[in-house]
Order: sequence, then C-alpha cells, then structure tokens
Amino acid sequence: MLYSKIKSDLTTAQKAGESRLVGVLKLIASELSYAQVDFKGGESFGDTQDKLPDEEVVRVLMKEAKKRKDSIEIYVKVGSPERAEEEKYELGVIEGYLPQMMSEGEVAEEVAKIALETGLTGGRLMGAVMGKLRGRVEGSVVQKVVSQSYSS
Repeated sequence: MLYSKIKSDLTTAQKAGESRLVGVLKLIASELSYAQVDFKGGESFGDTQDKLPDEEVVRVLMKEAKKRKDSIEIYVKVGSPERAEEEKYELGVIEGYLPQMMSEGEVAEEVAKIALETGLTGGRLMGAVMGKLRGRVEGSVVQKVVSQSYSS
C-alpha cells in the first residue's frame, strides 16, 4: 500500500509540475523497484511492485533517510550549505512516508520489557529489540539505550 501511495504521489507531482519533488519520488521509486527484485529473488515481470510489503518499503525508506542524514553531516563539515539543504529537502520527503518513530523514552520502556522477558543484555538484547520494533525505531536510539543500561 505504501509503495502504491508513493507511485500515486509521483504521478500527482508530475502533473503539478513539481520537478524538485518528482526528482526525489523517482529516486525513491527506483530504490523500491531494486528492493522488489531483491525481495522476489530476481523475479521481475509485469507491475509487481505493489506486492512489496510495507515493512520492506519502510526498511528501504529508513536506509535512504540514513544516507541523507550522513550526507547532510558531510556537507555541513565541508562547508557546502546549499547541498546540505537539498539533502534536508529529500530527507523531509522521505520522512513523510515513514511511520512515526518511537521516542527515546518509549524505546527505553520496550528495551526494559524485552530485557526482563528474555534476560538478554548487550548485542543480543539489541538484536531482539530491533527485531520486535523494526520500522518504528532507529538503530542508533536502541544502541544508545541498550549501551547505557544493559551492556554486559
């Protein structure tokens, strides 16, 4: 469903002549079509992109968002504010399709609950948390919470 929404928004942006938005949405659609091929194990026939599950779409979007965040950081360091602004725009568009991310407090509650249920610590706890909260939390937030309270 999320992939369909992105495709629909791309068509709408093209009709409206919003070239900056069209560029970002085309990039996202391209990454999603690559993910579709990987997801289907190399099969690619017809318009099967709509079969890509939302969890997979969110995974791709999170990866693209991380790329933009890294690029923004680099462009700021090298003194290229206009390129950083372009990356921020792309990041904003991508984040518009991502589900609401959990706050650090909510993550801490979930980590505590999973640690209590499983007795895990450190990297294993982080893996269990990421498995359960995939698509709703950034790995860096989980890593911070786990390393502060549950490192072995």
